[in-house]
Amino acid sequence: MDTFRRVLALHDDPDQQCTGSDLELAALGCVRRLRSHDDLAQAAADPQRHAARDEALAHAAFLRIPPQVLTGRTDHGAYFPMACFNAAGSSADGVLTPYQAATFICGVGYYEPTEERALLTAMREYRIRYEDEPEHRPELDGEITRRLRAWLRDFTS
Repeated sequence: MDTFRRVLALHDDPDQQCTGSDLELAALGCVRRLRSHDDLAQAAADPQRHAARDEALAHAAFLRIPPQVLTGRTDHGAYFPMACFNAAGSSADGVLTPYQAATFICGVGYYEPTEERALLTAMREYRIRYEDEPEHRPELDGEITRRLRAWLRDFTS
């Protein structure tokens, strides 16, 4: 809830840098949906922290709304594609380097999800090559970036 309060406080800040990217638009869609959740919005507006109340209100909303907005699903299988979208979009926005995005996808994919297997396999291969072949890192950055952009294009279309 505290993070949601901080997001809301910064949401209308005119100094915010906006990219207009697919990830940013989707994240803003999550904020709008979460803001429209009356109980959650009221709790976020309350300056007093009530941990038990906040947890009870936030838990269901945060587990349901972001996956629904970002992936169109709310089942357990939505979380890995949501993490891939976050990594690919953050790399496209310049927030993560290609290597960081690949490492994030590999880390989140540790539990061997059935979704997005091709992307996970590719990112594992890139991560290994990146670490084993430092002289090829600039080329690998390009390869990772192209693969993530292609995945992002397919995912958002």
